[in-house]
Amino acid sequence: MGLDSVQYKHVFDLHYEALYGYACSILRSEVYAEDLLQNIFIKLWETRGNVNPVSVKAYLYTAVRNECLNHLKHKGVQATYAHAVRVTGTDADNSNRAEQKELQEKIQGLLNRLPEKCATVFYMCRQLGLSYRQVAAELDLSVKTVENHMTKALKFLRGGLAAYLVSVLLLFIYQLFNV
Repeated sequence: MGLDSVQYKHVFDLHYEALYGYACSILRSEVYAEDLLQNIFIKLWETRGNVNPVSVKAYLYTAVRNECLNHLKHKGVQATYAHAVRVTGTDADNSNRAEQKELQEKIQGLLNRLPEKCATVFYMCRQLGLSYRQVAAELDLSVKTVENHMTKALKFLRGGLAAYLVSVLLLFIYQLFNV
């Protein structure tokens, strides 16, 4: 059972105005209500084969309510983010870029200190996205050897970054409490 195109048009004609009013009452915006209804009716059309014509009204009202609430929640998140950006200003963006650059330089410095074969395996696995099996075949190594090189590289990176990340975390906490 489902909706054919004639039934779909009838449902649209019968319920659109009431659903539009319902969406406007929740959103307080005609533009968003129109967009929201358009999306809901597109979804209805795409799933028309699975829709029970008897319960289509309840489905539409539930869909409108849920989409409106999702939209309002999303607007709240956007407002919170915009407020946070205004409060922290652009200095935080520049600080983040500097910290990211510093972290990248630290990682690159550590990678340069890895033994050549270990660094090659790490690069092929992490940068090129090859599997251990592919790296093993490419370098004529066993899969277990590739695993050992990756374990060694990751352990070395974790050890080298531990002190750096703790200091960055402490700096972040300090900035958080002094805003």
